[in-house]
Amino acid sequence: MLWACYCPKRQKKGFGARFASRDEVMKITLYGAASEKIDKAYKDAVYELGKEIAKRDHTMVFGAGASGLMGAAARGVNSGGGKIVGVTPHFMHDFEPVYENCTQLIDTETMSERKNIMEEMADAFIIVPGGIGTFDEFFQIITLKTLGRHDKPIVLFNVNGFWDNILSVIGSDIFKGFININVASCFCVCESAKTAIDTLEGLVGK
Repeated sequence: MLWACYCPKRQKKGFGARFASRDEVMKITLYGAASEKIDKAYKDAVYELGKEIAKRDHTMVFGAGASGLMGAAARGVNSGGGKIVGVTPHFMHDFEPVYENCTQLIDTETMSERKNIMEEMADAFIIVPGGIGTFDEFFQIITLKTLGRHDKPIVLFNVNGFWDNILSVIGSDIFKGFININVASCFCVCESAKTAIDTLEGLVGK
């Protein structure tokens, strides 16, 4: 299965209506793990991704967590002097620490409100390795894209082959007829920070 990028016809409704041009600064929504029980190699790779986002003068929008890969990405952006927008429900403060150096912190009442804000703010999405929450966010944005609710670029950051099993399941289900073939081309798979941001910059605004 070849994983290419596909952008359906732009829709006037839904959160796909707002779009940066290729030459503008992007707001990149990043989804990823909050767990600290993660091999350092993943944290290092996502830290470098954060640095790359800052280097290109883009803004990162994320779930405001200070731990796991969310924290690694935020520290990377911060190290490069980049802008960080954190979005978190009040009750999540009891489950994970909030990253203290956010340029802007948005508090919400519910997880749904948090997801909606992160989707609305995004010009593009990057999904780094994560758990069930990250899986939920990934499948929601690709579902909405296939339904024509947005046409924003989506990158899976495939550190150390983390996403290989998920990609295998998607490919198998496409073969069996459970998933539409267009899903295979509505997101990109990248293995380095530079390639991930190059890919988004090459697609946003098209």
